[in-house]
Amino acid sequence: MKKIFLLMLLLIGCMFSVFSQNTGDFKYKAENGSITITGYNGSEKKISIPEKINGLSVTSIGDEAFFRKGLTNVTFPNTITYIGNKAFSYNRLTTLVLPDSLTSVGFMAFSNNRLVEVTLPASLVSIGMRAFTENRLKSITLPDAIDYLGDAAFSRNLIDVVIVSNSVRSFNSYAFDSYVNIIWK
Repeated sequence: MKKIFLLMLLLIGCMFSVFSQNTGDFKYKAENGSITITGYNGSEKKISIPEKINGLSVTSIGDEAFFRKGLTNVTFPNTITYIGNKAFSYNRLTTLVLPDSLTSVGFMAFSNNRLVEVTLPASLVSIGMRAFTENRLKSITLPDAIDYLGDAAFSRNLIDVVIVSNSVRSFNSYAFDSYVNIIWK
């Protein structure tokens, strides 16, 4: 009985090490040949997301991975394609340059920061609901690839929205505040 219990503990420990691992201050999981950052244990407020961990590309930031960490600056590698729900919510970010590889930003991914400037990549296809709400943005330029813009994506902070996209099929009337000046180019 004791041997079976010890064997079960060993197997459970092995299972968890496959699903959640650490490298430096970053928690991550490896899945389908790529890495998702799932958390951050560090105390640094200016961070750089690694391009690779154990030889695998870091392709996504998981849900709430950096939620309420007090971050003031984050640098992304050009391997990130997805940023999850609430991934960077409630931090102190002021400027943001998203990587050229990014295609999707999740629900509330960057909400409740101090963003005054955001550079969206040409590759960005989807911006989730409330993704950039409650910041200090005055204007934003949506790239041509944008196909989906979630409800309240930029609410409570914008004055001007420049849309250079021919592919935006529609967006909810609540994507922006009612007093926003929308400029189609």
